[in-house]
Amino acid sequence: MKKFNIEKFRDDLTKLRRNSTQADLADRLDINRSTLSLLESGKQVPSLDMLNNVCNLGNYDPSDYFVEDDNDAALIYLMGKLEEKDKERISDMIEAIRIKEKYMMLSRRCK
Repeated sequence: MKKFNIEKFRDDLTKLRRNSTQADLADRLDINRSTLSLLESGKQVPSLDMLNNVCNLGNYDPSDYFVEDDNDAALIYLMGKLEEKDKERISDMIEAIRIKEKYMMLSRRCK
């Protein structure tokens, strides 16, 4: 399973800005300066459109930001051994965890 490498994105976004201001880069990306600040700090994950805009501007490859997540290897192995009804329950639990993590990230962003 792949996950988004937010650290690499933050580093590349900071390199892309170089000596310009956040406002200048935000204008070039057609976003608010506050959104750029959240992206640079890692408090916000870019949408696919935003990722593509950054990659086009910096001549980066979007696939470089998605890396294998070894933490899920055991779960993937187990999923192959489970009955279909158990797979559905686990998938529902994983989705609930992801939603909770998303809300936690959003609540940190609002602070």
